[in-house]
Amino acid sequence: MAWDRNAAHYPHAVAQFDATACWAAGLEWWLRCMSASRSVRNQLDLVNIFVQYWDSTNPDTNPQYGTITGEGLGHVMDDSRIRMDYVVRANGTWDGAFIETKLAISPVLIGYNEVAVGGFHVNIIHSLNGAAPDVNVMDPNGGRYRTRSHSNFTGSNYVLGWAK
Repeated sequence: MAWDRNAAHYPHAVAQFDATACWAAGLEWWLRCMSASRSVRNQLDLVNIFVQYWDSTNPDTNPQYGTITGEGLGHVMDDSRIRMDYVVRANGTWDGAFIETKLAISPVLIGYNEVAVGGFHVNIIHSLNGAAPDVNVMDPNGGRYRTRSHSNFTGSNYVLGWAK
């Protein structure tokens, strides 16, 4: 189940195909990292497989079309094709040591409220940034690697997910 933590071997960053597909793009990248123990699926496949967990009602009139709730994401992470453990953390909390223990198992999905996108967003943490409370992530918003301060994630409750 181990994953290759050498950054030189990371898959290419995955850009979400639309404004609400961050969860699917993040999971695609996570599955690529976990390809030794999981089947790789692209974000369009994931959207179709898990349609019952995201808001698929009328895209022409529904401003929430395509969004997924934390509960819906939990169902996706529980699925036998994904197989993730997860925990919901309270706003204002951060435990870098906990995240580091999970990074020994797999990259860590983080679902949180992102002001820049106006709602729930997903990044995948692939490493801590030294002794600072910053993390290095694959952000599907633009399909890029970037460093984020932990304070970006802790303004409200957030979810962390890693391989079972």
